[in-house]
Amino acid sequence: MAANVLWHGTQTEALELLEALSRNCSCVMTAEGVRVTTCAPHEMLSTDQRAVDGLLFARRIAQRLRSEEQVPSQTVGLSELA
Repeated sequence: MAANVLWHGTQTEALELLEALSRNCSCVMTAEGVRVTTCAPHEMLSTDQRAVDGLLFARRIAQRLRSEEQVPSQTVGLSELA
């Protein structure tokens, strides 16, 4: 059964994902360019819609979470309580 995984991100996000995937791909190809084995990341991207959506969600929320980590927390000193 073939899975129909759809990319719900932008073209730029897709290109950046493919670039990251190409750096980590361990698929085995013949000299003619025929894929002999498929690596786990390629398998996931072609069969698991939930994982693909999760990657996109994590990518989009990551910057917000990083910026929230950098916001100094407001602390109340003892002199301000008196």
